[in-house]
Amino acid sequence: MASSPTIAVIGSLNVDLVSRVPRLPAAGETLTASSFDIGSGGKGANQAVACARLSQRRQEDGRPPRKVAGMQVRMIGAVGQDQFAGDLLKGLERDGVDVGSVRRLAGQKTGVSVIIVEEKSGENRIMFSPNANYSFSGKDNLVPDDASVVVFQLEFPIEAVLHNIKVAKAKGKQVILNPAPAVPLPDEAYRNLDHLIMNETEAAILSGRDSASVDANTDWTAVASDFLDRGVRNVVITLGAQGVFYQTAARRTSNLPGKRAAARKVESVVDTTAAGDTFVGAYAVQVANPAKRSYSFRGFDIDDAIGFAVGAAAVTVQRTGAQSSIPWLDEL
Repeated sequence: MASSPTIAVIGSLNVDLVSRVPRLPAAGETLTASSFDIGSGGKGANQAVACARLSQRRQEDGRPPRKVAGMQVRMIGAVGQDQFAGDLLKGLERDGVDVGSVRRLAGQKTGVSVIIVEEKSGENRIMFSPNANYSFSGKDNLVPDDASVVVFQLEFPIEAVLHNIKVAKAKGKQVILNPAPAVPLPDEAYRNLDHLIMNETEAAILSGRDSASVDANTDWTAVASDFLDRGVRNVVITLGAQGVFYQTAARRTSNLPGKRAAARKVESVVDTTAAGDTFVGAYAVQVANPAKRSYSFRGFDIDDAIGFAVGAAAVTVQRTGAQSSIPWLDEL
């Protein structure tokens, strides 16, 4: 294990166009929004920011963030050559993310997410236009040799994701997949996953269940077992206000049941837009942290990782925006 572990995040970079509304409009209805903001986002970029901030302490005097564990975070993806790209990359750099592997493509537009946030619940609806994010193919080798952990999502060409998951596993990396937005995956992909982190809707879709039928009575042990049977080693299902369900191949082999972690109590849920991305980034930091694991990975404690991630996400939902809502380590 290198003395300064590197987390590589392979995924999307988007500009977020966010409208906050008192309620969702009906079909054919024009509704006046309460506010509108433009921000930096994309599941990949959000998770990279979460990895960076949650491994660093913020400096209030404007100096670069102070790394606690010597961790490096590298963003791998693509943006266009438009007015949005520069702001996206500068923001990542300010947070301590290495953007040297982000392609800037002439003639392409940067990815865009149109987000509607319902004020009363803080719940969001997202429409994603990939643009430059979809410039990759299944022939692009994107996994850096010096990375110890590689994080993927699915706002990216599926062929490129599947190819690089396989490459990452062959190189001995710890592979984390957040399958959002959820699409069916071949069984081979699951065999290459060390960590599968998804919400309840994504878990239902990928396990072949009806996502509309998911409720408080859903048997998450059975759902997690579907993925463990396919070869995943650690399955994490986030359940919003109901907390987190997780199970590991090692626990199941020892006839130990899956576990539940309660959600943290918060004064109010303002915006859930980046909660899942914060959770994934926080979890990845715990996987990569040399104080938490040995070279053989025996030192990783999933209970600690889940607790850390739940705490970070609880801070995020009490703030507005995507990257702007993600906490620093010293804010937990």
